[in-house]
Amino acid sequence: MKNRDCPPSDFSLRLLMVAAIPAYVFPALMSFISAFVLQKTDLMMASYTTIGLSSLLSTILSFIILWQFELRQIFVRKKWIGSLLIILLMIGLGMLCTSLFKLQSERFNIITSAFLGATILTIRQHIKNYKNEKN
Repeated sequence: MKNRDCPPSDFSLRLLMVAAIPAYVFPALMSFISAFVLQKTDLMMASYTTIGLSSLLSTILSFIILWQFELRQIFVRKKWIGSLLIILLMIGLGMLCTSLFKLQSERFNIITSAFLGATILTIRQHIKNYKNEKN
C-alpha cells in the first residue's frame, strides 16, 4: 500500500541505473582509451576492474546515502555538508579497501574513481525538502 502523504521522490531503481551505468562505463572507457594509446596493458586491465568498479560502487553507495538523506530529511538545507561528508566517506572507503585487499599499487586509481563517482552524483542528485512542499 502506497503512502499518499509523501510526494514522489527523485530516487528510484531506474534513476539508480541511470546514474550507475555511466559511472562505470565512462571512467573505464576513458582510462582504457588512454592506456591503449600509451600501450600500458596494466592500465588497460585496471580500467574495467579497479577504476570502473570503484567509481560504480562509490556511485551506488552515494545514491543510497542520498536517498536515505531525503527520506529522513537530513542535510536538506545544507546540501554541501552532506555532499562533503559522502565524498569523504567514499574516499575513506576507498583507502580502507586498498588496505584490506592489499591493493596499494591501485590506491591512486581507486581513490580518484571513488572521489569522482561520489562528487558527480552528489552534485547532480537533488534532495527534496518535504516540509517546504507541504506549506
